Amino acid sequence: MIHPNVPAIMITPICPHSLSFRPIVVPAGVELKINLSPDARNTAWVSFDGRKRQEICHGDSITIITSCFPVPSICFRDPVTDWFESLATCLHWNVRKKQNCLSSEDEEF
Repeated sequence: MIHPNVPAIMITPICPHSLSFRPIVVPAGVELKINLSPDARNTAWVSFDGRKRQEICHGDSITIITSCFPVPSICFRDPVTDWFESLATCLHWNVRKKQNCLSSEDEEF
């Protein structure tokens, strides 16, 4: 998870074929270039933000850079408080589910 005010690019593999493929975060301003390996047996497909997928053929490349137009966000109070409160609510931070008491039947097991 990256705070929206952090200038960075996050790359997250979706359905990777190996556990060694993990999300990475690089600083804004870095230019990433992705090529299909010349040894690849077939073409590849990419999708950005879940939009229409695009085929990458041998010799094709993709260049990824940080946009000079940041995505605006609407905050109720301030960006830091809103973000942490949203995470806390969604991920149930510091929330403990009330547990039922053990009944006499459960104690026998």
